[in-house]
Amino acid sequence: MKKIAIASLLLAATALVSPAQTEFRHIGFDEALKAAKQENKLVFIDFFTTWCGPCKMMSSKTFPQKEVGDFMNAKFIPLKLDAEKEGEELARQYGVQAYPTYVVIDADGKEVAKFTGYMDGQKFIDKVDAALDPEQQPARIKSRYEAGERTPKVVNAYAMQLMEQRKEDEGFKVVDEYFNSLSDADRLKPENAFLFTVYTINLDNDRARFMTAHRDEFPEPVRGDINKLLGRLYNSSLNTYFSGYMFREGKYDVQKFNDLKAMLDTLGVATSDNALVYEFVEKRPGMTDAEYFDFIKANYSKLTPHWRDMLFLNLTRLVTPEPELKGDMSKFLRANLSELSPIGIQFAGRTLQGLESED
Repeated sequence: MKKIAIASLLLAATALVSPAQTEFRHIGFDEALKAAKQENKLVFIDFFTTWCGPCKMMSSKTFPQKEVGDFMNAKFIPLKLDAEKEGEELARQYGVQAYPTYVVIDADGKEVAKFTGYMDGQKFIDKVDAALDPEQQPARIKSRYEAGERTPKVVNAYAMQLMEQRKEDEGFKVVDEYFNSLSDADRLKPENAFLFTVYTINLDNDRARFMTAHRDEFPEPVRGDINKLLGRLYNSSLNTYFSGYMFREGKYDVQKFNDLKAMLDTLGVATSDNALVYEFVEKRPGMTDAEYFDFIKANYSKLTPHWRDMLFLNLTRLVTPEPELKGDMSKFLRANLSELSPIGIQFAGRTLQGLESED
């Protein structure tokens, strides 16, 4: 009996200290509305599908987080509904067209807010808060911006609103105008970090150039985020060179590529296989297609899996598939399929389809 009592106490203690998570209720929609009235809460519905990758990430990574659970359980009656099964009718009623979609509903069944996509913990909480704040509603944000309000919060919200409406050019114009209005000192402030961490997605703009030039001047913890972002952007630029895009478009520049290599090294992105990747890039301009294809065959096996996948995806851009090379390129791809990752096999299949389709 004593052992049972001790075990019960241990279980109770574990329950007390275990992290909270979002408590999705297994009840019907009508029951959820009743519960919302009784508990003075809103209903939160996560519309998902079984095949949706971002939906699975929300379920496994975001909703189990303690801060998310504490926030959600205090404010909402949370429901999870498969939009293709039990939630199909409600998904249609509330105009769900993408997954995951989150719909916040009051106790009378009226839609209060709706938004989509995967978000990590704090970003998700901020998004929900903004969706419920009258001052953050789309019409209000637009009017505040048009009235001349240029706080970081309003600029970020309005730009994101335009992006979500697929008005990307207008959204980036809002971001760029705000960035250009700031002094260097203001650009470095934590409240303006969103200009870089949210809206800077390539190196060919003034925001990226500012980040590169001032990367050591950002305050912590923003500095760490900025340097991680720069690492990703510069590595993405290396992918662009490796893919043959810069060569084929006549944009390959030796000095610019040397600058890229130096920055990758400075940012700590350089790895043991970078020297070979650089060689793949630098040899392409000075070789014929046949010579470069021979170089690929001789050195392919030395690349890491990521770069092999990239090579197979871009083979027909790196080497023009003239009739005399087509057969050899196809044989090369087929001979190496077993060494590829699942995504690499998909890439190779796409390339093979192009090589082997009839003209």
